[in-house]
Amino acid sequence: MVEKSITPGEILERFSLKDQDNADWDSSSSRGKRILLSFHPLAWTPICAEQMIGLEKNMHLFEELSTVPLGVSVDSVPCKSAWARELGLARLRVLSDFWPHGKMARELGLFREKEGFSERANVLVNEQGIVVFERVYPIGQVPDLEEILDFIRHLHHSEVNSDIRAEHCMVDLSGKSLCVGDSRNTGIQSTSDRHLD
Repeated sequence: MVEKSITPGEILERFSLKDQDNADWDSSSSRGKRILLSFHPLAWTPICAEQMIGLEKNMHLFEELSTVPLGVSVDSVPCKSAWARELGLARLRVLSDFWPHGKMARELGLFREKEGFSERANVLVNEQGIVVFERVYPIGQVPDLEEILDFIRHLHHSEVNSDIRAEHCMVDLSGKSLCVGDSRNTGIQSTSDRHLD
């Protein structure tokens, strides 16, 4: 398993990938919004399907929270296109990290070399392009959607109702959100299981 190359507090560089309609999806198109990158190993598998359907069903909540969810896997565009139709994904964009194979997953330290696909993971980037949440899940587990929605709600609340700027909010090892502007909070780290050794 590769080491993490990006952690909360780091900047995610601008990226562009093809979506299921073979259109370029560029991160700059979501300027002023948060981006949730929901990595899944492979299309046409039950757990990955459940993961993407969950995002589609909650698009209205993501919109209310100024967040753009995206499914990302190493599958090709034609594969993603057929799968999106099969799942009835009308609004969710599912991006192809096919070629160079797994380039984005590799850059984030989420590529599984032995299997040739990405980890199952959620990476949340704020409006300034800063990673504020990252969690790797067991391959056989659907990510907890309520966990990420609650975290985004906290960011949204902080941004609207307090003096703490949202980009300073992270998660600690227990999954509890914290803000570096609060002197009581220290030791911001990734929530990836790899960092719990």
